Amino acid sequence: MNQISQGNYGFNGPTTNPPASTPVAVAAPVSASAMHAPVTPAPVSYGNYTVLQQDSGTNLTIMDLTFTNSPAYNWEQAVEFKIPRPGWILEGISVLATDSWNASSEKQPTSLPFNIEVRDEKFSLLYTYEGIQLPYFTNSKGAKIATIDISPMPLNGTFYICFNGYGAIPLAAELQNATGNSYYYDERTAQLYSGVLPSKNKQTIPVNWIIRAVGI
Repeated sequence: MNQISQGNYGFNGPTTNPPASTPVAVAAPVSASAMHAPVTPAPVSYGNYTVLQQDSGTNLTIMDLTFTNSPAYNWEQAVEFKIPRPGWILEGISVLATDSWNASSEKQPTSLPFNIEVRDEKFSLLYTYEGIQLPYFTNSKGAKIATIDISPMPLNGTFYICFNGYGAIPLAAELQNATGNSYYYDERTAQLYSGVLPSKNKQTIPVNWIIRAVGI
C-alpha cells in the first residue's frame, strides 16, 4: 500500500476545535430507521486497491478542514461504510489526524495512545488496534494521514471504522459536503449520534470524518 499509505499534506498549524463539555453539544441518537446514509461516494481505485471514502474526495490540501476530539472519553468518531462488492477484503485503514505538534514547537512530541476499531452493522467488535501516534500522526507540518495495515479481513454489508484519540489526538473533519455517514459512537450504550460540531450561533454543522477503508 505504499502509494496510499502515508502522506504529509503541508498543513500549517491545524485548527483544533475544543471538545464539547458534554454530549449535549451533538445531535440526538440516530434511530435504527435513520441509520442508512443518504449519500455513498464512489470508491476510488489505486492499482489493485479500492479506497472507500465517506467524505467529498476533494484534494486534502484544499479541503475545508478542522481537527477535533469527540465530546466524551468513551465516545468514538465513527464512519459507516458499505462493501463495494461481495468478497471485498479490508486490508488497511487511513486516518488524517494530528497530535498538534509541529516544527515550531519548543518541545519534542510525547507518546500518546490512540485506538481504532472495526465493527459490524450490529456494532459487534471485529478488530481493534491500539497504537502510539508518533509514527502515524506526528508531522513537522502539523498533521499527517497514515494507513494502518491490518490482517486481511473479509467483510459483509455495512461496517464501521471508529477512532478514539482519547482527547489528545484530534481527527480531521471536513466542514462542507457532509455525506451523512459520520457519527459519534457511544461504547457504553452501543448508540450512534450524528457527526456534527457546534457552530458559533449555537447550531450544529454536519461534518465528514477523514477516515477511509482500503481493501481489495
